[in-house]
Amino acid sequence: FFYRFRKERWFEDERAEQEAAVNDDAAEGEPKERSKGKKQKNVRGANKGQRGKKRIEDSIKLCKATSRGEECEFSENCKFSHDLDAYLKIKPADLGDNCVQFNVFGKCHYGYKCRYLKAHLDKNNKLVVNEKIAAKNPVYTVNGITSGTQTNLLRQKVKKRKRKKKQTKAYMVQVQKEIADEQANNLSNAVKRKALEDPALLAAPTTQSEPYAKKSKPEVESDSENEEFFDAASEFTNVTSESAQQEAEKPIGPIDTGYKKIIDFRNKTYLAPLTTVGNLPFRRVCKEYGVDITCGEMALAANLLKGQQSEWALTKRHKSEDIFGIQICGSKVEQVTKACEVLNREVDVDFIDLNMGCPIDLVFKQGAGSALLDARGRMFKILKGMQSVTDIPITAKFRTGIKDSQPLADRIVPKLDEMGIALSTIHGRSRTQRYTKLADWNYVGKMKNLTHRMPLFGNGDIMSFEDYNRDIEVSGVDGVMIGRGALIKPWIFDEIKNQRHWDISANERLDMMKRFCDYGLEHWGTDSQGLNTTRRFLCEWQSFLYRYIPVGILEHPPQHMNQRPPPYQGRNDLETLMASPLASDWVKISELLLGPVPDDFVFLPKHKANSFDKIEVQKLFYYYYYYYYTIY
Repeated sequence: FFYRFRKERWFEDERAEQEAAVNDDAAEGEPKERSKGKKQKNVRGANKGQRGKKRIEDSIKLCKATSRGEECEFSENCKFSHDLDAYLKIKPADLGDNCVQFNVFGKCHYGYKCRYLKAHLDKNNKLVVNEKIAAKNPVYTVNGITSGTQTNLLRQKVKKRKRKKKQTKAYMVQVQKEIADEQANNLSNAVKRKALEDPALLAAPTTQSEPYAKKSKPEVESDSENEEFFDAASEFTNVTSESAQQEAEKPIGPIDTGYKKIIDFRNKTYLAPLTTVGNLPFRRVCKEYGVDITCGEMALAANLLKGQQSEWALTKRHKSEDIFGIQICGSKVEQVTKACEVLNREVDVDFIDLNMGCPIDLVFKQGAGSALLDARGRMFKILKGMQSVTDIPITAKFRTGIKDSQPLADRIVPKLDEMGIALSTIHGRSRTQRYTKLADWNYVGKMKNLTHRMPLFGNGDIMSFEDYNRDIEVSGVDGVMIGRGALIKPWIFDEIKNQRHWDISANERLDMMKRFCDYGLEHWGTDSQGLNTTRRFLCEWQSFLYRYIPVGILEHPPQHMNQRPPPYQGRNDLETLMASPLASDWVKISELLLGPVPDDFVFLPKHKANSFDKIEVQKLFYYYYYYYYTIY
């Protein structure tokens, strides 16, 4: 690494007793060890509890209309307070006089509740509007869920309206027929195989051969292989061939490709869909550094169909995201197909991606994510269903397999190519590897050799333009997807495009975080709750950002993903503070940008981002866990 700035220990004082982040896997449901003889609650991972998500509740709950200086339509029947003077007396002090919402939209949607109220308040304590900007009614973010769609989903009207369920229902009838044909073919093959083993069975009645068929497996793999998660009863509820035939006006199949949106994915950089930290403000930052393709955080098909507003918020798209997709996750054919049909009708996206690589236990045990790799028949049916109900490209992301020793991607890639999947992305690790060991780009290259028309992207361990060049050369893939590398250094996309190492200064990095905060306040709001949300996501991001080691102090750049940063003193106090592994220091950095935190604010990172090689961790654990900083 380096010698001039290196130190023996992270900290010399009592802070060494504090607990820092452990590893990336902890954020994905890694089970905790249980002490012997004691019954403990089964809590997994770090994705539990408030972790700074505590909702801000004012002692006086001001009416939304009153907060905007408008007349409340409910008048005396309103359950919220209209006493503006009383509210202003207990309202926390303003944090400044520059309101992002006012600058962008010409008016602040949070009115008197805004923590930057001075920016849009006149001498008479009346709200100010910039008529020139407000008249344009600027809209920079689209998608989400409308009240009408949410009502329909909550009342399950989507199921009742034939016009809106025709494509999904008709496709499910087709799937049901395919499964019946596969079962009949398997039964026939089993009977023939038994007959060859015992010619006397040729004269036996068909009913007598059925027991053999139940105990046998077909010699040739079919699309229905490994269907242990498939629940036919729940898949085909209220589906009949007669009703579907009455509704169908033409043969069922993918929508006419002549009308499909065509995207050239080749030779582009792709920001991975990142849970929690891959939010809209973060994607805007990455767009500024030159990323080509962005994708929303993984959305669960079941929650989308329930009309959950928090899940639909994951579909929101900023106008700067010129190639934007949604990643969907589910285990049931009908469920995922129906969710895609609703998405195709309600939101503006360029593609929909099926998650087939999520290693989280909760997702895996439900038969979704990486579990689909071991249930390929169902996987292909889901993808065909997605194609049949949408007029945009369908893509897929997956890992090499479930276990290290049993790669499965070679059974999947040719089929995806044959199906016309618009893009596939393979993470060069198995499900059991999670984020340990290095990504296998040689195997990724073998998968690229199995494709003909379908673009194939690779993913794993890219943290510099040198990593990018090497992995492209080794594998021959059409592009790369970058996840953790972008979280640690979002300017990696600029480095790739300009083929350089950027020795970005601490002040430039602070400006980057300031832009993130501005985008967060625009997206989540400038009231106390929006401020709290922005701060929490900034701190979550810093659980990755602190891992960056400035190029200027590296003896042999570039930095690699799984190398643990040793203790070092930055070139200035701010650079030293930014390298702190303590969550309390991340909160202090947030105070430089968002003002002081509330007295009861507590932050615990969800993503414990220290995915370093286990051997290196064992060597350095006791000596390089914390470092001493001088800014405070």
